[in-house]
Amino acid sequence: MKKKTSLAQFMPFVRRYYVLFICIMLCACAVGAVDIAAPYLIGKAIDEMASAGAVKFPAIFRILWILVLCYTGHAIFKYLMQMLSVRTAYRVVEQMRQKAFEHLQRLPLRYYDTTAQGDIVSRFINDADTMVDGLLQGITQLFYGIVIIVGTLLFMLSQSVAVTLIVILVTSLNFVVANVVTRTSAKYFAGTQMLVGELNGYAQEIIGGYKTVKAFGYEAEAQKHFDAINAKLYRAGQKSQFAGSLTNPTTRFVNNLAYICVGVGGGILAGLSAGGISSFIIYATQFARPFNEITGVWAQIMAAASAARRIFDLMEVPPETSDEVGRILRDVRGNVEFRNVDFSYDPNRPLIQNFNLQAKAGQKIAIVGPTGAGKSTIINLLMRYYDVDAGAIYIDGVDIREVRRDALRTQFAMVLQETWSFDGTVRENIAYGKEDATEEEIRQAAKRAYADGFIRRLSHGYDTLIQESGGILSGGQRQLLTIARAMLLDPPMLILDEATSSIDTLTEQNITKAFNKLMEGRTSFIIAHRLSTIRGADTILVMDKGAVVEQGSHGELMEKQGFYYRLYMSQFEQE
Repeated sequence: MKKKTSLAQFMPFVRRYYVLFICIMLCACAVGAVDIAAPYLIGKAIDEMASAGAVKFPAIFRILWILVLCYTGHAIFKYLMQMLSVRTAYRVVEQMRQKAFEHLQRLPLRYYDTTAQGDIVSRFINDADTMVDGLLQGITQLFYGIVIIVGTLLFMLSQSVAVTLIVILVTSLNFVVANVVTRTSAKYFAGTQMLVGELNGYAQEIIGGYKTVKAFGYEAEAQKHFDAINAKLYRAGQKSQFAGSLTNPTTRFVNNLAYICVGVGGGILAGLSAGGISSFIIYATQFARPFNEITGVWAQIMAAASAARRIFDLMEVPPETSDEVGRILRDVRGNVEFRNVDFSYDPNRPLIQNFNLQAKAGQKIAIVGPTGAGKSTIINLLMRYYDVDAGAIYIDGVDIREVRRDALRTQFAMVLQETWSFDGTVRENIAYGKEDATEEEIRQAAKRAYADGFIRRLSHGYDTLIQESGGILSGGQRQLLTIARAMLLDPPMLILDEATSSIDTLTEQNITKAFNKLMEGRTSFIIAHRLSTIRGADTILVMDKGAVVEQGSHGELMEKQGFYYRLYMSQFEQE
């Protein structure tokens, strides 16, 4: 399928505001009419002053009053044109941002795993802002420029065809200059936008992991890498701005030649009066002005086009396959089966092969193994963040590919290693995913998660504001909020991914008790590197290189003295 151009993708966002565009066009026509009439009136006034005999002051004053009225209307309509242009541009960009964010919500996890977060944010925030600047220029210049070019051209032709041809010839040189400059600057601006996204992504990565950076003394290397990207951006930006800055000086030089030609040609070829030559020079200026302004902002337009391309590239990423007509699970018991499952992130590097697992309702299934063994991948497949390459996963005998993703995921509560909170109150963070929760339900969930005590000690209790990063909360406290959130949902199945890895020993003991009570009667999948936390699991799957190498209870696996035994004893010796 042929890829759509940025213009073709942009037009649907513009069409819905056609009324505003019509108003802008009418204002542009009014402003242009004044700009076309004014030089003629000024020329008449000059001729009245330069006429033989006494100066005709009544005629001059009459012309001046008309000019005052014209320029007053000019100011009013130009204000309206600018105001409507700004409103239209920001409405269009608002819709594009909304559409881009909606699309972002539907993208598969694979996209997030392979794209820098900073680059994603840069596309629909920074690039959208860049596009606004180009759009604002484009709206006003397009309508106003057409009116001025057509109006001045018709008037000049009515006065002198020969002089008009001189003006057209000289002005056309602007296109040659603009074409050379913009071809060069367009390439540089596209590269600049890409480097902005790369720099944003790296800065966000380092800022987000600043503790790790400091802990490993990586500041110098981080600075070195940042400086390298920043230097590339500097060079690309310098080249693009330099190329764009060449346009105005060269085109203005060509325009000055036009004024000389009009002055000489108007007097010799057309026999124009002093007022006529003055009017013609103003018209020549006005005729060239739209081209000058368009070429002057062309660098900005090119940046806007590059930014739009990046936004549309994001919106062209295929979303998760639609499953709106899928089944909805009801009265889930929690029987889970992986049957002959194959999966790989890279087709050339198989990860999980012929994986089988049966978990009966209410069982606790622990998955352990070294980093990269495929533990988290099992959870990604269970939640349908990815679909299996072969085989199938069943819940209560239903292939999860037949179930709507949202309906499937509401059957699970998750506690992840990387705790997540958002800007809002403690109460709102606990109730995330269950906005209709009552005050009593929220407090009970916090108590069961051993979080109620520290929450009450906060400055405003459950109404205390916290930030996305957790702000005033410690790592353990953020973990407790996440656990309280899972307890509030009260689902038939649980996923605990490194659930106790960032909690101190005393808190871990309390949380383990709370989890054991929560997991009663619910199918639970537990992933942890600290094997002491999963000794009570009904089944422990030991994974290595995407395959289950051992399976059984803690006692059975310890008796085998195999992979799990060595893994457990190595951790016991370290502790």
